[in-house]
Amino acid sequence: MSLSEQEILQLLEKHHINYIVRKHEPIFTVAEGEALGLPNVQAAVKSLLLTDDKHQSFYLVALPLDKRLDLKELRAKIGSRRLTMASAEELMRLLQLSPGAVTPFGLLQDVEHKVQTFFDAELKENTIATHLDSNTATVWLKCQKLVHLLEEKGHESTYLSL
Repeated sequence: MSLSEQEILQLLEKHHINYIVRKHEPIFTVAEGEALGLPNVQAAVKSLLLTDDKHQSFYLVALPLDKRLDLKELRAKIGSRRLTMASAEELMRLLQLSPGAVTPFGLLQDVEHKVQTFFDAELKENTIATHLDSNTATVWLKCQKLVHLLEEKGHESTYLSL
């Protein structure tokens, strides 16, 4: 069963994590967020669910929107096989998310801890903006607080220079 937006917000409150949340029309790009008047859209991160070529290892990678992810470089840093984007079916099965709404909060659905997590090192000290459980609400919070919450729930995260 997937956690609802309200359950995620309650979890943030329970762990004394300061956040700002804005509900909005479905958005897929920063430009759409800016058009809706969302604050500090530059803090938005892109989150990608990747898999190896055998579809046995899965990785959630969060990085600044303006940064391009070099899959070969990432592969070398994490010691993985060739990497590709996970399928919509894998995204739904593992994180209960649909394409266009990938978020680190999806890891809370990964009860089997099959997804390894990497945050770009640039994000560590920053406030980031990410979707909650769909692309109709965005939350702003400190990256370190999110990582700490995920770790408390059993999801180790690694900061990498990407």
